[in-house]
Formats: sequence, structure tokens, C-alpha cells
Amino acid sequence: MPKIFISYRRSDSEDIARRICDRLIAHFGKDSIFFDVDTIPFGIDFRDFLKAEVQQCQVLIALIGPDWLSTTDSNGDRRLDNPADWVRIEIESALARNIPVIPLLVRGARLPRPNELPDSLQNLAYRNAATARPGRDFHRDMDVLISGLETLIERFIATEPSTAEAQPPSTVGWASPTSPQPPAIYPSFEFETVTVDDRGEIIARTPKTAEYCTEDLGNGIALELVKIPAGQFLMGSPDSEEGHDGNEGPQHSVMVPEFWLGKYPVTQAQYQAITGKSPSRFSENGSNRPVEQVSWYDALAFCEKLSQQTGRTYRMPSEAEWEYACRAGTTTPFHFGPTLTTDLANYDGRESYVNEPKGLYREQTTKVGSFSPNVFGLYDMHGNVVEWCADHWHGNYAGAPTDGSAWLSDGETASRVLRSGSWGFYPWFCRSADRKDRWPGYGSITVGFRVCCSAPRT
Repeated sequence: MPKIFISYRRSDSEDIARRICDRLIAHFGKDSIFFDVDTIPFGIDFRDFLKAEVQQCQVLIALIGPDWLSTTDSNGDRRLDNPADWVRIEIESALARNIPVIPLLVRGARLPRPNELPDSLQNLAYRNAATARPGRDFHRDMDVLISGLETLIERFIATEPSTAEAQPPSTVGWASPTSPQPPAIYPSFEFETVTVDDRGEIIARTPKTAEYCTEDLGNGIALELVKIPAGQFLMGSPDSEEGHDGNEGPQHSVMVPEFWLGKYPVTQAQYQAITGKSPSRFSENGSNRPVEQVSWYDALAFCEKLSQQTGRTYRMPSEAEWEYACRAGTTTPFHFGPTLTTDLANYDGRESYVNEPKGLYREQTTKVGSFSPNVFGLYDMHGNVVEWCADHWHGNYAGAPTDGSAWLSDGETASRVLRSGSWGFYPWFCRSADRKDRWPGYGSITVGFRVCCSAPRT
């Protein structure tokens, strides 16, 4: 059963909001729709309540009428600029989760431009909008909306297995790709994420959990993958971002299906277990350091051998998958926030990014998982080693895919994409949006990779 949250401002669209709600309830059922703040119990902090409701929904519909942007409070201040405004809370919470957010334009309204919105809502301007017109066109528009919701739910929102169908909790491995099995129940791990201000000072610590799966590579060596939920994000960086390069634009919205990504870069022990080789320069106490000095061809060969050994298809992530996984719902230069410090990642800290103090230059790789992860539970997404992606290099995003797939062109010897930063890079080269290109035979003491697997099907 889908969970759909309807966000609206009473002074702007209350009349048509109730009609829309009635149509959606008639189709999806009352329990599928959250509609009105009147349902908030007395004495409850409405901010926490609304955030909790948004956390449970799978789609948020943001009704936007002609006065949605300009509505003011009793002091004449625009309500949308108030962090405690309940409409703002609803939408920014949904955007942070990377769930589908549908702007629904009513009474002839237009989609707001990014510069008209608070920073936390600017991604809304890039979401594909629907329309609800009055009169005899209303039901036609509702039919289009409902059809779009059904397609969205079917394509990107995985249904949870029932207790009766699920495997016992002890099932930790993947479902077999060759024979039908019940959906697997995957274990979760707990971790803590941190958020910093522009001085690099930690302003928040947040406990999180994520699902993972383990591949046994033999001899006590395991490969952990983390479940990356489906979602939509804005790929690239704005011109105003410190360190922005023209190859990081134009910014564009990408819808990414669920997939699984290595919790860490591939380690030296994992690489040797699959290939029998140990190419890394930094091999002293190196079992859990990332493998380096691997070319794109080396990474491809590793994925092919791993696939043969496990019976599942492993690959390098697409560039869109990598950035989506790195950002984990953030729009700041780093998933930690507006800057980076060498307490949070392994990079060349002899230069500062913005207002943070300079830090360490370790001159080598560090053990994977030495620093705090992002919200998805992924480690070392900023620094340690740069990581190969599947895509051929393109000089910008004009014409790039919007479905999360790798952008391929003719020529197997064409340059390939590298993402993340490394122990030897300055902080601006470690941003979520930063991208580099090298020919596929290139190998360096700064270059590694992590593996990816599409969501298992049963």
C-alpha cells in the first residue's frame, strides 16, 4: 500500500486541496493518504510530528498555487523563509530523504525558480511538475496524476516482504539469481553521521541504520555491500560552488533505482582473494587499506571474476549512482556539509576549502572505515582513493542519462570517469560533484574502486 503525503498551504490552495485528497483517497484508500495538520494531536511539537509523517511516506505531493511563494506572516515576512514553517518542514524533509516529490501546480501557478526558494528547497525547482486545473479539466488531470503515481510506485518503490513470505532472519546472503526464492531479510548495522559548519566544527551527530549484505570471498575475507534506496537527486554543482568546474554542469535531475554499493573501496585483501594479485604501493599493514594502482581494466576484471565466483553480476557504479550514493540526500559540497576537515577524511589538508583550519597531509592511504560514514552508511566517499566509474568521459552533462544508467559511447579505449578525491588531493577535488577523466589503462597510487550490484530480484 503506498503512503502519499499531501503538502499544501491553506491560504493558497485549501479549496482544491480537499478535492485532490478526495480523488486520491477514492483510488488509493484513506490509509494511504496523509492530508491535514488537523490530525496532529494537541500538545505535540508539530515540527517533529510532520517530519515523522514524511519519514513514513513514499511520495510527497506539494500543492503550489499563485500565492504559495509570497504568503507572509503577521510581521510581513515571507513564511517560506521561516525554518519553522510547516510547509517548508514537510518539503525539505522529503527532499532530504530523496523520495519522489511532485510539485502539483494549481490555479494557474508556475513552478518556482531555484533563486526564489530557500537553499533547502531549491531542488524542488527541478522536480517534474503535474497540473490540476479547475472545472471539467480537473478529473482529467487527476487521472493523469494517478496514472503517474501508479507508475512511480511500481517502478521505484519496492514493496516490503510480508512476514509469511520472508526468509528467516539468519539469511544474510543474496537470493539466488537462478532459482525462485522468497525475498531475503537483510541485517542492519548502526552508525553515526556528523554534520559540520563552514569552519569544520561538528554541529550535529545523528544515529542511523542501514541494510547490508555480505559476500564470502573465502579464507575469512568478506565483502560488504550497503543497500542504496531508490530516489531522485540533482546531479552536478552550481556555478557558485567553491571549486566548481564547467564539466560539473548543467545540473540535472536524475532518478536512480535501488542498488547495492560497496560499503568501502575494495581492499587489498579482497582484491588479492579474487585476482591473486597485490599491486598496491601502500602494502604495509595493508589488508584493510584500499587497493590502489589499479586501472579501469583491472577493476573490470575484478568485477568479472567476482561475478563468476558468486553467480551475481557485479560492476563498477555509474557516475550518477556514485554521486547519488555520495550525496546521500545532501546538496552541500560534501556530504558532511559545506566543508571538510582531515578529522573526517584522508586528503591533503595543507590547503583549506573555505573557513576550516588547515589539517594533516598523511601522504598515504588509511584503513577503510577510519572516518565517519554518510547517511547511507558508506565510508571514504571523500578522499583516500579516487574511484573508477563505468562511464565514458563526457566534457559536461549535456545529453546525459536521467535514469541513473552509465553514459557510454563508442570506443573502448576512450577515457573513463573517476570520482571522489584521494589522500593526495586538495579538498576541492574531494567534493561530491568533482569529476576527473583518465584513459582506462591508467593506474596510480591514488586510484582504486568500489563495486556495485543491482538490487537482487527474486
